[in-house]
Amino acid sequence: MPRRYRLPLLVLDATGMRVGELEQLTWGDVDEQRGRWRVSQAVAKTGRARWVQVPPALFAAVSGLLARDDRTPERRVFETVTADRLRTAITRACTAAGVPAFSPHDLRHRRISLLHLSGVPWARIGESVGQRNLAVTANTYTHVLADESEIDYAALVR
Repeated sequence: MPRRYRLPLLVLDATGMRVGELEQLTWGDVDEQRGRWRVSQAVAKTGRARWVQVPPALFAAVSGLLARDDRTPERRVFETVTADRLRTAITRACTAAGVPAFSPHDLRHRRISLLHLSGVPWARIGESVGQRNLAVTANTYTHVLADESEIDYAALVR
């Protein structure tokens, strides 16, 4: 997998953000003091802005992508990332590894499943991933994980 796509994929997996939200994330959306990002209402599917908490190690890695002096508020954090490029990178990596391919959006489903399995209330899950309808969150987005090792892996990414 090309190195430039690894970090954005880890972000999607750790936060449950939509790919479109990640694509539109700008340095002006980054709150360095609190280690979080603002998903603006313009790109959020719900039409409401929200804050996304980012695991500290991941936040530091993303912050290291660009020198502070080069960060303008309107400059995108992941300038070359698109849904198509991520999908292509995943498909190639999975094919090379001999495993079934998945979509970048599947990482959102995985994150929601992990949150649910760790006992986070549906209302808090919906709020953290920008899902207004809790029934949709509970019924559409939750999938049973293949095995318990996925939960262990998720703890490493935090």
